[in-house]
Amino acid sequence: MLKKKTICPLDCPDACGIVATMEDDVITRLDGDPDHPFTDGFLCKKVRTYHERVQSTDRLLFPQKRVGKKGEGKFQRISWDEAWTILVDQLTNIKEQHGSEALLPYSYAGNMGKVNFFAGHPFFHRYGASQLNRTICSVAAKTGWNLHYGSHPQSPPEKAIDSDLVIAWGINAKVTNIHFMPMVVKARRRGARFIVIDPYENVTAEAADQHYRVKPGGDAALALGILKHLTENDRIDKGFIKKYSEGFTDLAAYLASNSLSTFAAASGLTIESMVQLAVSIADNPKTFIRVGVGLSRNTQGAMATRAIACLSAAVGLFDGKQGAGALLSSTSFSLDSRVFGFASLINKPTRTINMVRLGEALTEVSPPVKGLFVYSSNPLSVAPDSSKVRQGLEREDLFTVVHEQFHTDTTKYADLLLPASTSFENDDIYIGYGHYYMGRTQPVFAPKGESISNFALFQTLALKMGYTDPVFYQDVESRIQTYLPAISGLAESIIQNGLPAGEAVRSDYFDIGGDFTKFSEKRFKFTLPDNDNTEAGHPRLIKRRELDDPLLSEKYPFALITPPNAELLNSTFGERYPNKSGKVLIHSQDAVATNICDNDEVEIFNHRGFNRRIAEVTDKTQPGLLVAEGIYWQTNASQQTGINDLTSQAITDAGEGGTFHESRVAIRKVTS
Repeated sequence: MLKKKTICPLDCPDACGIVATMEDDVITRLDGDPDHPFTDGFLCKKVRTYHERVQSTDRLLFPQKRVGKKGEGKFQRISWDEAWTILVDQLTNIKEQHGSEALLPYSYAGNMGKVNFFAGHPFFHRYGASQLNRTICSVAAKTGWNLHYGSHPQSPPEKAIDSDLVIAWGINAKVTNIHFMPMVVKARRRGARFIVIDPYENVTAEAADQHYRVKPGGDAALALGILKHLTENDRIDKGFIKKYSEGFTDLAAYLASNSLSTFAAASGLTIESMVQLAVSIADNPKTFIRVGVGLSRNTQGAMATRAIACLSAAVGLFDGKQGAGALLSSTSFSLDSRVFGFASLINKPTRTINMVRLGEALTEVSPPVKGLFVYSSNPLSVAPDSSKVRQGLEREDLFTVVHEQFHTDTTKYADLLLPASTSFENDDIYIGYGHYYMGRTQPVFAPKGESISNFALFQTLALKMGYTDPVFYQDVESRIQTYLPAISGLAESIIQNGLPAGEAVRSDYFDIGGDFTKFSEKRFKFTLPDNDNTEAGHPRLIKRRELDDPLLSEKYPFALITPPNAELLNSTFGERYPNKSGKVLIHSQDAVATNICDNDEVEIFNHRGFNRRIAEVTDKTQPGLLVAEGIYWQTNASQQTGINDLTSQAITDAGEGGTFHESRVAIRKVTS
């Protein structure tokens, strides 16, 4: 029996340390690394069985080419020599006949290892492909927050242990940040209260002392309403505001010009509930707010994190005191993206396409996209307006190559299908965005079959395309050595001597994260300078573009949000549920009005598409709000659609993020 350490590669703030138990080169068990300070010896239920996925007989292990119609999923095994020939010939022809911008890469966080996440960037820059604006997840939230707070480190989650009040705002932590919950438990054992702010009663809200059901997109209004009450009742931290901030007067004037009832109505809470929450924060200077990115996935999403950041500053959560803080993303090891992406290889300006608008890119953009290169992503499941994406993928004049571990919704439309190795077969470095640790991994075992990593794929492809730039001759070790000096918060000894495998390395920023008193040259900005390209100098109320549209509201009376669940991580693990479409939560009042009963098959629909799910009649949601947890694959025998057939390609107010939690829909029972 042999034990090897590695790190979870999935898109989760926890970036857990893992101990793999091996017998005869086979993983028999996965456990949380007890030596990792944040993982602390336990894993989520998805990753406890991750070795079954890695070692599954259903994995793609050999190159294949399409032999059926697009969408049929019929392929023929080929050799890597033939695969390289097809790939080089197609990419060469696209460039010669249509120009280099006709090729579009599409990738995101299927593997959060920095070597493999950025592996394709040098190749696509050298080729001259269209650049992909990777904004689908958290960019809107971070953009809003950083406008006021800046990009320096935020409060370590460990501060919550000493808090008297812990607030989970827009984050289902028991599903998406599970290792934060032990800190909540420790705080509650000390007597702290735990509050959840979320549109519906998810499993984290069930565990809370109190749950505030904000309306979708109502978070900015709630934060501003709380701040108005605290300002007018002299419950703010005037010392911090005077010494470490600027622009509060303008924000205070805006708050004074609006009534508390206006903010309450926009938030979905009563005035009494809003005041109650404000008083709880004021009465507990040792408050810790854990902010989720889910609240930013609407057309006022960046405004929400702007408002929460300003509220946090105004009550002194960034003054370094014990138990006080606010965390959206730790920024514990910030990266120089120019180095990681090898921006120096860009030899001419190229167009940028937002990944949120893939459907538009594949069907409407001119000049058209002629080649789509997909890796570390399953766009037909995760991109919004999936029916439009599907329409684009069906084009016979579009050459699509997919580098994947399993047959997915997207692979069915591939012309060339290439087998991808898993994180357990790769070298890489991982950085948690919900804590202050990073680590280095080495392969647990050799790649299965003929699978190769993202890094090996693009390094080999570049050389076969005739590119002789030094970067394409690097191995993983030299790539990591290139990256280390471009990571802030990393000790100089690590930069000089390398990152040790199997150890959790803590950021130098841990002790000063979230403490503005340690950044004397920095000042929190309640109001932004006039020359900043933002909709408002300070946070304010703005309309929800789709949910507040009167014509859409009349035709499609329900709001829809699509949060994660415990079975899936985005669309990863979808192969485990090939015939499952998921549930949709509908309030009991709405169920009566629509003649829908518990466990009925229902069809949710709007002007973009439809999706069938099983109804769960419950009071855990709000009247008028449907909740569809989990991105299940479009492989159900009864339908070939997913929940993102209903979501919009509209982008957020700042950061150009996705608006997955702002859709107008209708619902009906399936009768045949």
